[in-house]
Amino acid sequence: MSKVDKEAIIRAAEEVVREKGARKLTLDAVAAQCGLSKGGLLHHFRTKQALLQAMLESSIACESELAAEYAAKGGDSGGPLASRIHSMFALMEDEETLPRALIAAVAEDPALLEPIKAKEAKIRDELGGKCSDPDLALLLLFATRGLFLGRVLGVMEPGDPIFERLRKRLLELSADLD
Repeated sequence: MSKVDKEAIIRAAEEVVREKGARKLTLDAVAAQCGLSKGGLLHHFRTKQALLQAMLESSIACESELAAEYAAKGGDSGGPLASRIHSMFALMEDEETLPRALIAAVAEDPALLEPIKAKEAKIRDELGGKCSDPDLALLLLFATRGLFLGRVLGVMEPGDPIFERLRKRLLELSADLD
């Protein structure tokens, strides 16, 4: 099966989490969601852990790609903090692509979050070296992450007008730091 097919399986797994919740994420449920036999699914992801890992890697890649695209466009300031804030808000906008793999991974095995922890450490180092006030930059980043987790967990609704107000304010503040 091609990479596109693996991506379809990952999207189906995210759909299962969105529709039924993280605890209902099973290989059987994912196979049914994407129209594969369980054997066909096992050909690509031998375990649920492997599927969860692929889901997390896909989420990390998506956020990194959004940040890189934003930086390349020179949006607001084009700096690393503004790029990260923009990428988080972009992920929050689309209910279909909101990475719920985080919930599923924590529910299944918190050790699966190690790649996310490593990515966060790298981002903190980057901001520390490039922002005029590293502590304020981290505060803004963590505020953005808090909003993001509120969306992932379903605590905050996607149409809430506070998202746009806070996005603008966070980007304004970041412009002075990047």
